[in-house]
Amino acid sequence: MDASDQGCRLFGAQRSLHGLLGGGAVADVVLWRREEVAGWSLAAVAASWVLFYCVPGYTLLSFVSSVLMIVLAVLFVWAKAARLLNRPPPPVPLIKISEDSMSKAAAAVGNILNKALQGFENIALGKDSSLFYKMASILLVISIVGRVTDLITLVYACLVLVLTIPASVDKYEEHIARFLNQASTNIQACAQAWKAYKSEIKSTLFKKKKLC
Repeated sequence: MDASDQGCRLFGAQRSLHGLLGGGAVADVVLWRREEVAGWSLAAVAASWVLFYCVPGYTLLSFVSSVLMIVLAVLFVWAKAARLLNRPPPPVPLIKISEDSMSKAAAAVGNILNKALQGFENIALGKDSSLFYKMASILLVISIVGRVTDLITLVYACLVLVLTIPASVDKYEEHIARFLNQASTNIQACAQAWKAYKSEIKSTLFKKKKLC
């Protein structure tokens, strides 16, 4: 890649958006490289928002309870009928979490909690001023957003943005980079022109004072 191509990328020649997102299955879905999964995910988010906000009487708890009740009832009736008709039972997979997986999950959660508690202690004892300002800014933004919308709508909006914005940036990265470069050039030109204008005014005023 030559210099002109390098200048038209947002994250440098060696750092793609796919790599910044981890380069795994999640990055493939977010960047719509797995179009079916990404499309179904976006459709599920939109359908769930319509169901919970446009259909009266439905909440997330009632929806999950209804689905689980229907699934359990179908499996129960299927199993009873299979016994009476000498048919195989429903193919229910045996789901079991291994002790190793539970230990790793517990260790990861404990590590996150310890870091959070350590950060809280540093803020409470005044040891980390930058962390205090960061957390205060984040909490202020959350408070402002919480006054505008509720948590569920915010989660839906974030999911829609995650499934749309990165893919658009990845697709139009060169155009966005050119636009930002041009905007940066224009801003720098305006700043230089303003400095030149200020220096000219100062020199004019100095000459007038000198003549007086």
